[in-house]
Amino acid sequence: MRHVAAVFITLLLAFATTGGTQPSTKASPTGFPTIVQIRLWYLHPPVELKLKADAGRATFRKCSGCPETALSALTLRAAASRVQIAGDTNASNEVHVNGAYELTQGSSPPLRADFPITIRASAGTLLVTAAMPMDEYIAGVLAGETGNFKSDETLKAMAVTARTYAMHFGRRHALDGFDFCDTTHCQNLRLSGITPRLRKIAESTAGEVLWYDGEAAATYYHADCGGTTEDGRYILGNNEQRAPYLKQHSDAYCVRSDTNQWRSEVTLQELQRALAAEGVNVPGHLRGLDVAHRTPSGRVEFLTVTGSQRITVPGLTFRLAVGRNIGWERLKSNWYDVRVEGGRVVFHGRGSGHGVGLCQVGAEVMGEEGRSYREILSFYYPGTRLGENAQGTQWQQLTSEDVVLFTTRPEHDRSLMTLATRLMHESEESTGMVYNGAAKIKVYATVAAFRDATGEPGWVAASTRGNTIRLQPTDTLRDAGTLESTLRHELLHMLVESHAKPGTPLWFREGLVLYLAKPHLATNMDPKFGNVDDLNKALRNPASEEQLRQAYAEAQARVAKMAREHGNSAMVDWLQNGLPAL
Repeated sequence: MRHVAAVFITLLLAFATTGGTQPSTKASPTGFPTIVQIRLWYLHPPVELKLKADAGRATFRKCSGCPETALSALTLRAAASRVQIAGDTNASNEVHVNGAYELTQGSSPPLRADFPITIRASAGTLLVTAAMPMDEYIAGVLAGETGNFKSDETLKAMAVTARTYAMHFGRRHALDGFDFCDTTHCQNLRLSGITPRLRKIAESTAGEVLWYDGEAAATYYHADCGGTTEDGRYILGNNEQRAPYLKQHSDAYCVRSDTNQWRSEVTLQELQRALAAEGVNVPGHLRGLDVAHRTPSGRVEFLTVTGSQRITVPGLTFRLAVGRNIGWERLKSNWYDVRVEGGRVVFHGRGSGHGVGLCQVGAEVMGEEGRSYREILSFYYPGTRLGENAQGTQWQQLTSEDVVLFTTRPEHDRSLMTLATRLMHESEESTGMVYNGAAKIKVYATVAAFRDATGEPGWVAASTRGNTIRLQPTDTLRDAGTLESTLRHELLHMLVESHAKPGTPLWFREGLVLYLAKPHLATNMDPKFGNVDDLNKALRNPASEEQLRQAYAEAQARVAKMAREHGNSAMVDWLQNGLPAL
């Protein structure tokens, strides 16, 4: 779901190193990572691993400073939080392996590798982290994500897409001590499927990334768009800015494959259990299901689920519940019609995946018809630029313990470092929550540059994605008298979003930020929106500046009323653990 943390100049909303001994992620002089840390068997960590190597080909160490021992055959087991080496009476905190070796877990075929791995234990399982060259990682992603692609040009396009995706999302699991997992949560990695062809494809595009305004683009991709891609705003998470290059558009290449129609069924009981498993509790017995609202592309945005009462469920949440608890093949995309027949729910749909960004079916048709990988990338990510170095704005960087500032005028904007640090400390003291790492602040040289980079209209002063705040020029904000209030608002957004339980309603998150910024502001007002679903829609896709202003004000008023009745500590607890039924 898209989230825009926005402050409006014209509205003057004044309320408005992880530890360890494994090798660290290495980067080239331009900041491009050459080595990435990958957690293997992320979803199903093994209890036992077997390693073997030819004489003189590999070594292992029982700690980071321990001497190396030749590896011929080694069996490792998890003993609570320690690693037990078969035949050794002393368990270790970690085991490091270097060289060329075979790694086997359970009944799976051996994995042949020559990259360093670190093995630790937790809760009776082994945690295996590989320090892998970026191009080997990309080759493994191609093996896991591309199936049996015939076109080399399509594979090249996918290699650039996968590399850019990795660059954009950075160290997604940094707090866990590694960069990426080997599942679709990051990108599906299948090291056993790497072939010489895939390595050649990865190497032929080595270092190439799609850039937008000096940053690696958010290169989402999917299997089959069904003939029309989706606008990125419908899947971009709370930590994502709007991406103008992820536009809805027709895809004539995809429909030529003639493989995008599907039909599936689930029982009402299966569906009710699946929804409950994801925290969506249908009152009474589920008996009806209707599409309440579609996105402009035709995909389901909201559904009405009927039990003893009707509730509204976001389409993304609905598909996640079905996929995780019944099977992803039952609801291949969010583009479908639905009806209830007796005790069963019947879906008729098209496409596969979320529909945003590169369509793999369409890209393969383009490649087979002679289109180059550059043409494929340009078709699916219009407005991005392909290159080995950042394309666009030439940022200069200032760094402190709490803040990383990117600006084109470092001396002019240096004072933001002190201001942001003070506001961060004040926010931590007032909420009891702690920032997850340094705040990144990007100050654009002009309002036009800000608008083009973020996709926001000119009357939006700032937007936040994850730990990065994007600001209009500081002179513009100072002239409006909103520089400090804007920065406070965005820093609070960063703090709130980093602690929010997944699924926390948008109106509550937005309202809490506004309330925390000005807790004593009078907020008595007549509601403009009939219910929180309408309020969420207005916050997500406002029809006008005025409607968004009203939505923000009502969200703030709702949270302020709750805080007066239950206290500030309850607001923070509900943010982190979920809203109660009030």
